Amino acid sequence: MAKSAKKQAKKVAKKGAKQVGNVVAEALGAAAATAAGVVLTRVAEGMSSGAKKVEQKTPALKTATKQSVAKQVAKKIPARKKKATKKSRGKRL
Repeated sequence: MAKSAKKQAKKVAKKGAKQVGNVVAEALGAAAATAAGVVLTRVAEGMSSGAKKVEQKTPALKTATKQSVAKQVAKKIPARKKKATKKSRGKRL
């Protein structure tokens, strides 16, 4: 009878541990879902405030970009040479 009681106790302990494991898994899942929600909310808030800052800076950024590109392009384009006229061609040595 002692062996039977030990087996019974072992079965109950395993069943209880399994149920505790299920509860822990559910609790961790709920905590993870809540944490993910908080993280996503914070990211969205950060992106929203970042978007507002970008919108505010857009005109200045456009102007600065336009000026910068114009300078770089102007450096790359060689100055236009004047074409020689008939008179000046004859004077060359």
